[in-house]
Amino acid sequence: MTDLPLQRHDGEKSFKNCFLFKRMVLTAGLVLLLVRCVPAPISPQLVLNERILLQRLQANASAFNSLRGMARIRTEDPSGSASARQVLLLAKPSSLRAEVLGPFGQPLLLLSAHDGQLSVSMPREQRFLQGAATPQRIARFTRAAVTAEQLVRLALYDVPLIAHGDSVMTPHEQGYRLLLNGVDGQRQQLDFDAVGRLLSATYMQGEEPLLKVAYGRFDGDQQEFPRKMTVTMPEQAASFSLVYSDIELNPELATERFTLQPPAGVVSEALP
Repeated sequence: MTDLPLQRHDGEKSFKNCFLFKRMVLTAGLVLLLVRCVPAPISPQLVLNERILLQRLQANASAFNSLRGMARIRTEDPSGSASARQVLLLAKPSSLRAEVLGPFGQPLLLLSAHDGQLSVSMPREQRFLQGAATPQRIARFTRAAVTAEQLVRLALYDVPLIAHGDSVMTPHEQGYRLLLNGVDGQRQQLDFDAVGRLLSATYMQGEEPLLKVAYGRFDGDQQEFPRKMTVTMPEQAASFSLVYSDIELNPELATERFTLQPPAGVVSEALP
């Protein structure tokens, strides 16, 4: 009979230990659940201002001075659209050479602009044309009436800024918008992403957009150079785009690469 209290005491102790263990397990489970419910800390977003955004544009202007590589060009206007693969050379301030390739890599058209001269060679037709590199003549090939210098700068991620007296910056969820107000109703709208990369620039007269250039496909490039550029002229319902591939930035390009001469036996004609 004297053993019964001891057995009873041992049973109560075992029951208490089991109860405490269950409470510990339950508490640990609740702690883990609460930890999972706590949102991960959000990295502070970089806050940019107008001065920093303009500095980014200046950095772009000086970072890319020439380019060599492949590009696919697509043009579109009310008369239709066209697309072609080309070898492209660009050099500031205003030199360019494009060699449009056929399905089997054969050259269909060679175009160059250098020192204010536009040259076009069409091997299959045995024709060679030359004339001043006016915006109207450049528009025949790009659908955008821009100068050779403007075209080269835009293609090298260097957007010319209008002369402006004041500006307004507006932050939003996707990034920043900077509006430059020039003289006689000229305006320029610049849109940046959250880290300050220029995504588009629109040249306007009052509220009417005249020309817009948009950039995309940065592809994680450490040099922050976009692989796609699209130029749109809303009034003419015209546009052209360049998608780069296999490019080399800032190569040394000899001046001779941008001068075309008529092939033997081909008489040079004036560009219309």
